Amino acid sequence: MATAATHNLPRTLRPEGDWRHVFAYHPMDVEIEHAEGVFIYDKDGNRYYDVSGGPMAVNLPHNHPRMKQAIVAQLESYTYTHPSVADPKRAEFCKLLSEVTPADLDHAYLASGGSEAVETAIKLARQAQVALGHPDKHKIISHRDAYHGMTLATLAASHSPASQSVFEPMLPRWPHIRQYSDFDRPAGMSRDEWGVECAKALEFAVHYAGAQTVAAFLATPHGCGPDYACVPPDSYWRTIRDICDRYDVLLIADEVVTGFGRTGKWFGMEHFSVDADVMVMAKGISSCYVPFAAVSVSSRINVPFEQGTPFVHGYTFGGHPLGCAAGCELIRVIQDEKLIENCNAQSERIFGYRDELLAHPTVADVRGWGLMMAIELVADKETRRFFDRSAGAQELFQSIALKHGLAMYSSLYGSSRQPGLARGLPIWVSPPLSISSEEADDMMRRLLAMLAEWESAVL
Repeated sequence: MATAATHNLPRTLRPEGDWRHVFAYHPMDVEIEHAEGVFIYDKDGNRYYDVSGGPMAVNLPHNHPRMKQAIVAQLESYTYTHPSVADPKRAEFCKLLSEVTPADLDHAYLASGGSEAVETAIKLARQAQVALGHPDKHKIISHRDAYHGMTLATLAASHSPASQSVFEPMLPRWPHIRQYSDFDRPAGMSRDEWGVECAKALEFAVHYAGAQTVAAFLATPHGCGPDYACVPPDSYWRTIRDICDRYDVLLIADEVVTGFGRTGKWFGMEHFSVDADVMVMAKGISSCYVPFAAVSVSSRINVPFEQGTPFVHGYTFGGHPLGCAAGCELIRVIQDEKLIENCNAQSERIFGYRDELLAHPTVADVRGWGLMMAIELVADKETRRFFDRSAGAQELFQSIALKHGLAMYSSLYGSSRQPGLARGLPIWVSPPLSISSEEADDMMRRLLAMLAEWESAVL
């Protein structure tokens, strides 16, 4: 089996020199010097497309002058707000946010990251149910093999086999249901019909958990885990919304990845005829210029808190003024530079390469929406399994990608799924929304070339 070393390619950093003092952080041996537009540059002057937008989080161009100016202007005024003093920048951001969030999600609680924001939504759902007269509602239902964050509560909601094996004794035992998947859709059944059948799993879960105990259903608009970026039909979310309404269960949409234009609309749930009660945002909310996140709640959920019910929660860095300044400017840049319109135009362009990608022996599926494409890599299309972890295929993939000028997000953990759930490994194409047609074509041609080189090494 070929390796990065035998190909004289970048390898994961060894814990030597200064890196010896960095705990559990082993990226590829390519040190960043600066970034501009859709590109990252290393200390040797090499240029890389930011193919995945970091961890699907960089929605604006790198080094955007307006973003830097907004952050510096706030930095020169004040960088922290004492809790007893009002921050007008917070009010400005929440107002701007309310103008782009769907339906009546008009009230925002601010945090500093996705895990914090999902944790906030979970605690908010519990306190809202109590305030609305449902004191026994405390359970959160979510999908199996989802991803909602790295705190203990968000890991419990994510229900990943890897985290369960390590942290299981410490995690809340909440119910989980299957995700929508086209992978096992019965022959002869339409996507709409299958969407309804998959959604009915929520009603069974509510029944067996006890409807009087279920506070909320938490989910991302698209699939996670092996079905990452699988977009359900409208029928799935309409049925989910109906079940939530029937049993007084709040619907929490985790838009940490899908928010702020990534899917071709401001938020992923706008593609469906469904409104959430609570919506979680991070990543693209500031395009990672500064750590920032938010949780928006509907007017109905806000009523008891507006009338004086205290929200028992808080973070020192929640609603940081620099985050609010970045968030305000990001919304304006997306609008002024028509980045959502460009996202839709470039989505059509990159998905135009779908057939060429599927012609590769290691590509089992290409799916997604907007500027979020998931390419499912496999060792064998018939078994749909990824390479064994010992093969080092994932590290070699990243190394060859860097050689071709592509910086791609990946875990470097190889195949880690249970044999019964074996599937390919999704990789992500989700560049900044500003990518041009010429850049998109060049990036995709490089991706096709690196796939061919990787396959020649691993097959």
